[in-house]
Amino acid sequence: MIGPVVSALQPLATRRVTSIRRESVRLLVTGLLLLPVLLHSTAAWAALGGDIASVRGDQGRMNGALRVSVAPSFHVHEILLADGSSIREFASPGGIIFAVAWRTRLKPNLEELLGAYNADYVIAAGDAMKRPGIRRSAVLTRGDLVVHSFGHLNAFAGKAYVPSLVPPGFDINDLR
Repeated sequence: MIGPVVSALQPLATRRVTSIRRESVRLLVTGLLLLPVLLHSTAAWAALGGDIASVRGDQGRMNGALRVSVAPSFHVHEILLADGSSIREFASPGGIIFAVAWRTRLKPNLEELLGAYNADYVIAAGDAMKRPGIRRSAVLTRGDLVVHSFGHLNAFAGKAYVPSLVPPGFDINDLR
C-alpha cells in the first residue's frame, strides 16, 4: 500500500528539486547581471581624513565630471554622474578631506566615504538600530565623527564631517 503512494510522490519530489535548481540558476544569472551595477555603486571615493589626491582616480572610476570650487578656507571637489548623482568632497587648503556630502540614486558605500572613521559609524549606527521605530533619516555622532543621513528608494542624501578637521571660517551649515 505504501509502495504505490511513495512511487506516485516520486515524480513530484523530482519536479520540486528540478524547480529549485532552475530557481538557483536564475538567481545566479541575475546576480551576475547585476554585478556591474553593484560595483558602480560601491566605487571608491576619497575618504574622510584622507588626501585629496585620490579625487581624480575617483572621477575616472565613476566615469563622472569633476567640478572644483575654491574658497579661501576650503576646496570642494564635486563628482557629477550621468544619472544626476553627485559626491562632494570638502578639503582644507592643506589637501585633507574634512567632510563629504552625497546626493545619489543608489546608497553610497559609506565604508569607502568614511574611511578610517567607518568603525565609529558602525558602532553609532548599531546603537541607533537598538532604538524602536522606523527612521528614514539619522544623525549619528561618535567620537570625532558626525553623520547626517536620509534615504528612500532611489534617493539618498547625507553628509559626514570630522569637527576637528574643519578649517577655521567654514560653516558646517554650508555642507550639502
